[in-house]
Amino acid sequence: MKVLIDTNIVLDIALNRKPFVEQASLLWRLAEQKDITACISNTSITDIFYICNKHVGNDTARKFIADILDTFTLVDIDEQGFREALNSEMNDFEDAVQYVICTRNGCDALATRNKNDYGNRPNVFDPAELIEQIKTSGA
Repeated sequence: MKVLIDTNIVLDIALNRKPFVEQASLLWRLAEQKDITACISNTSITDIFYICNKHVGNDTARKFIADILDTFTLVDIDEQGFREALNSEMNDFEDAVQYVICTRNGCDALATRNKNDYGNRPNVFDPAELIEQIKTSGA
């Protein structure tokens, strides 16, 4: 199963945000074990670095980005994708970009903590739902 992991889930790990870090860490382990192909948008990398650098310092932030690059597959978006996100019915542009990245890169699912922002779009899961889906399907 190919899964786009939203920035907020990766930040839960980087910043040890309780209670979210537990499920986020389970997803990370599934990626490390190659039980899923975990993807992260290339647009998220600089955001994650910026936020981590502010909270945990430059060296830790750089190490965390290196760990991401070792564990995740980077997926991207082009100008047309950004335009598609701008013209979508979603209110939150960043979420719209993530959804477009997910669909255009052939991901089977998008994992996010702010699932409600995606409305009724298919294949959007919170971490607990996705972990259950993976267990059930044996993905």
